[in-house]
Amino acid sequence: MSLRPLGLLFAASALMFAVAASAAPAKHHSSHHTTRHERASGPALIVRGDQVSTEGLVESVARAFADTGDGHLEVTPFNTIDGIDQALSGQVDLAAVARPAYPKRPEEAGLTFTPVAWDALVLITNDANPVTNLTLKQVHDVYYGQVKNWSQLGGTDQPIDLEGVFPKLDGVQFSFRRLLFGNGDYPVAVPRLLINIDSLQSDVALDPRALALSTLAHARRQKGIKILSIEGVRPSVATVASGQYPLPLKIYLAYKADSPKLATIQKFLAFLGGDTAGGILRDHDLLPYAGAPVLNARTEMDRVNTVGAYLVAEGLPAAYAPGNEFARVAGSPQEVARAAALQAAAAKVVEAQKAAAAKAAALDPPPPPAAAAKDYTVVSGDTLSRIAAKHATTVADLRKWNHLHSDMLRVGQVLRLSAR
Repeated sequence: MSLRPLGLLFAASALMFAVAASAAPAKHHSSHHTTRHERASGPALIVRGDQVSTEGLVESVARAFADTGDGHLEVTPFNTIDGIDQALSGQVDLAAVARPAYPKRPEEAGLTFTPVAWDALVLITNDANPVTNLTLKQVHDVYYGQVKNWSQLGGTDQPIDLEGVFPKLDGVQFSFRRLLFGNGDYPVAVPRLLINIDSLQSDVALDPRALALSTLAHARRQKGIKILSIEGVRPSVATVASGQYPLPLKIYLAYKADSPKLATIQKFLAFLGGDTAGGILRDHDLLPYAGAPVLNARTEMDRVNTVGAYLVAEGLPAAYAPGNEFARVAGSPQEVARAAALQAAAAKVVEAQKAAAAKAAALDPPPPPAAAAKDYTVVSGDTLSRIAAKHATTVADLRKWNHLHSDMLRVGQVLRLSAR
């Protein structure tokens, strides 16, 4: 990828400096310095990091962890780099982040990055936008600056307002660029940058032309936006767990191995691997790390090559497939050759699958949909996440269809299983 024209690099850098001068209002900035305390129970663990990881993962289980008596959490959402740097300096005990250590910041090797959950990278747009699905090649070309109008994506003839988050090396942006371009620090053509993901989602809810990157767990909370399918696959806990959805996101907790609170940190990590935390995470559209054997069996190179296979099958020259850049950054010529061979083979598989699907669609009419149950009666031991998984839906939809304001259920309660 380093052979591509360099014009985009300078344009992207100029845009980032321009945005820095006109950042979002200070009220967004200050609101995310607020520390959120759970009631004191055992030693305190101070947690800082990006909004996706702190609000999505840590805060969701904070109260349940406090109930164990092993410790309690004091959570301060802000951004990825700040969380990592404060964990390195000892100002906080844990950094909650959506990326692993970055080799170009050698100081990050001073932390232990432990994966604790899976989320999903999702593309979001305004609810009023008619587009519902994008291919990975379309996404790649939008972020590379080659596609700038919704009509090129099957939408109306209007410009794409592409938006992102400003902090450099943000975990969500980093993980997305690494999957799509092979390098988490790869420059992309995002002309409008906002201070955090909440500001980003609020802006998308107001702009019918907007397109942006978020995560499944975070995007579910915002009204007025729509999560797009990728390659015809709708992101959900189920499609992430099965490996069908091609843009999974790993969430980490990072800490110093010689932390004076190491015993409490280890108790919290053990709690996250248990059934109580697992149920809470699933109710918040997160997949517990221990409950993802398919994803955990794949290396990061495997995930990058999966994306590369789609890109090459959809027209990207094989020389620019993300696995090549990923291997180059790793500094291994052997890995570059291996990546090229793997992506070429994977691309042939994708092409064969698409051809078979097209042939089947032409020859055989689709079967009538199976009749689905319209209602479900809650029995002892049920949770929203279990009911959603059993009936191939999501916790968010169950809440919406049944006007639920909490996750509490009662035996005998009748739930709708569709919007009707």
